[in-house]
Amino acid sequence: MQRSPLASSAVVSAGYDAVNSTLELEFSSGRIYQYADVPRSAYEWLLRTRSKGTYVSRMINGQYAYRDVTPALDDAFDLEATLRHSLRDRDPQD
Repeated sequence: MQRSPLASSAVVSAGYDAVNSTLELEFSSGRIYQYADVPRSAYEWLLRTRSKGTYVSRMINGQYAYRDVTPALDDAFDLEATLRHSLRDRDPQD
């Protein structure tokens, strides 16, 4: 689902699937949740309200069933090894 960025310190982005009435929120923690059976009006209010975090806390959390859809980190990707490799191959004149 495509999300749009939000001006909020708590909720980074939000998206809505009208066909399935699903609200998807990405939080500043990096977690992504999908909320089921959310009316479009709740999504529209989220976009308009000044305090996104407060709105989600009061009007979304506990009101709709949700699931965590945060992508798992790929175990095959080793950041430390990748960085070591890139430094080893670097030209000392750079």
